[in-house]
Amino acid sequence: MRESGGRGLPTLTRVLLLLLLLASLATGSQVVLPVEEVEVVGNQQLSPDYIRQVTGLEVGSPWLWAWPYRLQPLLQNPWVRTAQLERPAIRRLRIVLEERKSIANLRLGPELYGLSADGVLLPGAPRQAPLLVGQGQPPLADLVLLVQTFPQAERIRYGVGGYQVEKGNLRVWGRTVRELQDWAKASRIGPSAAINPLRPPDAGRIYVYSWGVSARR
Repeated sequence: MRESGGRGLPTLTRVLLLLLLLASLATGSQVVLPVEEVEVVGNQQLSPDYIRQVTGLEVGSPWLWAWPYRLQPLLQNPWVRTAQLERPAIRRLRIVLEERKSIANLRLGPELYGLSADGVLLPGAPRQAPLLVGQGQPPLADLVLLVQTFPQAERIRYGVGGYQVEKGNLRVWGRTVRELQDWAKASRIGPSAAINPLRPPDAGRIYVYSWGVSARR
């Protein structure tokens, strides 16, 4: 029994020394090779200072401890579509962003949001047309399709009865997005202003149905 105890003591000592070494390395890694530069590229809406702060990847932070998981808080921001962390050189970090872009404004109560092409609401977006307004839960996927179909629209209204696209004195109403898309296609609608269906001479009201179109002046 005494032999066994004598052999166990060196083993315990080695384990303690190993733990002490690992703790020393962990502590040393935080002061050795500090970050000297954090470059941010691809950002338009978010400031570099905000990005560095939310990720904790700042000058003076440990370079060896800079791992992609530090970008997770950044990815929670609706403006951020993708984010990557690069190490271009020792002591240097680069955060590469792909931000979402707003294609329209959406009014929700007193607040104004941007709407991205993948249906994400963007707080603090700049003012732009078309303006999307309505009541109840906004059908984001349908609104994206309408903005893409009518890029020259000034306002698009949504409600339980359907959708109305507006520009100047022209109002085009349809019960479904598909009916409005079919009308747009039949009217040679497209992103080019030359074939824009919402051209000023077409002032009046147009009602689009599955069986046909009704126009009023």
